[in-house]
Amino acid sequence: MGRKPNPSETPERSGSAAGMEENMKKAVAEMLVLFLLHERDMYIGEIPEELERRSGGIFHIVFPYSIIYRMVKFEYIEEQKKRIAPDGRKRQYYAITDKGIAYLQELRTTFGQFFEGVTTILASEGEVYEQTESAGAAVYEAGEQAADMQLEAEAQAEKQLEADDWNVSGRLSGCLV
Repeated sequence: MGRKPNPSETPERSGSAAGMEENMKKAVAEMLVLFLLHERDMYIGEIPEELERRSGGIFHIVFPYSIIYRMVKFEYIEEQKKRIAPDGRKRQYYAITDKGIAYLQELRTTFGQFFEGVTTILASEGEVYEQTESAGAAVYEAGEQAADMQLEAEAQAEKQLEADDWNVSGRLSGCLV
């Protein structure tokens, strides 16, 4: 039985470009939030606005609280004293910790390597296939040699069976005479 269609506005996590986009956003959200907090302390409401502004409207976090609370739990960020925000309201600000700075650097390195790998694959347009094809030819040749050796071993075994059969029938005929 097939899966039921997703009736909500939330995109599927697989099988659509929107789902892929949602997965990628989740994968980089912590890195981007830490990046912003590395620049300056912020309150929760500023973070989605700043991400959306800097991404030209492409990156939007609807509910940043889970990201913030998770990073507080892991001590990547910490609560600061409440202070008056530019809108005149008293807000809870967050700052990145030394542990968060180290984690941000690790995430940036990992993301850079991953992005480079994906870009290399997408730019290859068959180059990798050609390399694999030549490597495959070597494997094929080695496989042919192994197959030849297997055939030769089978032929030797068959000859031995024939010789054994002749010896057995010769012995039997000697007994019958």
